[in-house]
Amino acid sequence: MKFLIYLTLACFAARSITARAEDSALEEVLAPLAPGVKRWASVCMVEGKEGALSFRWHHTPRAGSAQDFWPASAIKLPAVVAAVERVNALGFGLDTVVSYEHQEAGGRWVHDTARGLREMTSEVFRRSSNEDFTLLLRLTGLDWVNARFLVPEKGFPHTAIMRGYVPGATRPWGYMRTEPQRTTLLEVDGEKKHVFTHTWSGRFYAEERGATIIDAKTGNVSTTAELVECLRRLLFHDRLPEAERYAITSDQAAFLVHGGGGFCGLETRNGDSGPTAWTKAAELVFPKARFYHKCGLISNYAMDLAYVDDSADSGKRFLLMPVIAAGSETKPAGGEALVSEMARLICEAVKAGRL
Repeated sequence: MKFLIYLTLACFAARSITARAEDSALEEVLAPLAPGVKRWASVCMVEGKEGALSFRWHHTPRAGSAQDFWPASAIKLPAVVAAVERVNALGFGLDTVVSYEHQEAGGRWVHDTARGLREMTSEVFRRSSNEDFTLLLRLTGLDWVNARFLVPEKGFPHTAIMRGYVPGATRPWGYMRTEPQRTTLLEVDGEKKHVFTHTWSGRFYAEERGATIIDAKTGNVSTTAELVECLRRLLFHDRLPEAERYAITSDQAAFLVHGGGGFCGLETRNGDSGPTAWTKAAELVFPKARFYHKCGLISNYAMDLAYVDDSADSGKRFLLMPVIAAGSETKPAGGEALVSEMARLICEAVKAGRL
């Protein structure tokens, strides 16, 4: 019975993301750009009034399920949400200090570092911190994040996270998968404490979910549709049905989106975090819009996961994720420039009513 329930949820989640408006409109919008270069994109139009929102999707062909690209730093968004869910499940919250230890071969526990959870999430959004992303993954553990959070009913039928972005042997941040981890959660007032341990089971979730890039077993993998869906669920947390909400509070969702108290959220206020789809793209088409994003770049892939809120001016609101098989080492045009151009074409199409 449990298997049938899970299978039903998995099929529903897959349909809810991949079967929505896989038409030719978005491909036609992007057709003028670098026609010989492989690319992926998803766009989610936000329509209706606050009490009755609706969402209309567009994908380039196969982008609803295609996972044949490296998700780079865009994968940090679900990792952040997963970490907040993890501490919530243990009776803690954002105002938690996390202490990290790893166990050496002889059984001795070695203290690595301690960081505040608000600070870690803020640094992931402010400067795309690889160190803090890796620490958040050490907090959740590979088995928990993949078996309990990155699941179809939460909108992730094809997503897996198997590695941080700091080499495992690099102390104090690295995450060596085979090492036992000991984590201590401490409330900032010091009155509440919880210690737990975890060791990766050896299960290759990425391989099970179809990873092919860099390493099929230990790579990170997702789709543009699932990453946009993650952003959608976070942005509209309070206005979604209960079944679509993450296990976080309204205040936590607002903090992750907007920041506060000197900490950064997804809302783009400066250029520290490389807002590829904003500079020379969204801000030119929608100069009065508020912009939220999490971009990613490696040598041969570039992307930006973003939300443009121009409700105060044109009334347009939409989420987008353009990805292109070009990166920091691509000549003559780098991946960031091409992603900006993809974003500009999407923004112009939205403004003209073509999407």
